[in-house]
Amino acid sequence: MDNRRRTIVINKKFQYQYSLLIAALAVLLVNGFIIIRMLIPGEQPLALTTSMAAGLAAVEFILIAAIWYGSLKASHRIAGPVYVFAREVGKLGTGDLTARISLREKDMFQPEAEQMNNSIAALRNKISTVKALSDQLQQAQSAGGETGAIVDQLNNQLSTFTTANGE
Repeated sequence: MDNRRRTIVINKKFQYQYSLLIAALAVLLVNGFIIIRMLIPGEQPLALTTSMAAGLAAVEFILIAAIWYGSLKASHRIAGPVYVFAREVGKLGTGDLTARISLREKDMFQPEAEQMNNSIAALRNKISTVKALSDQLQQAQSAGGETGAIVDQLNNQLSTFTTANGE
């Protein structure tokens, strides 16, 4: 497969609904202009011959196709990041703390991705600290040493977490 960038549909339902809505609005605007121009009397009424109507239809078809393609590409800049967010948050849910939001340069939500990456890094650091304290506690218990200070540190670290039931 070559390395050329292609538009890949990630969230088909969102992207096609978005792009079809934009294309439908373009059709309505173009046809609305034509109808209004034909109905409003003026100095020069809009008289279309068959060849002019066919040419107008061809131009309108090309316009609609271009608008549809453009809106599909634009929606890709939204649907792609949303897909990446969902995938990486799903990794977090399974305990995979290597999750990282990586977006393409022209994608939307760059600041949000950076904030999520910072939050994931902070979570990773907190869990690493808790894990290290847990290891120290196990070693202290195995050696028969004092565990009170380690338990206090562990509880202190765990107290920074908030759960849905407020614990």
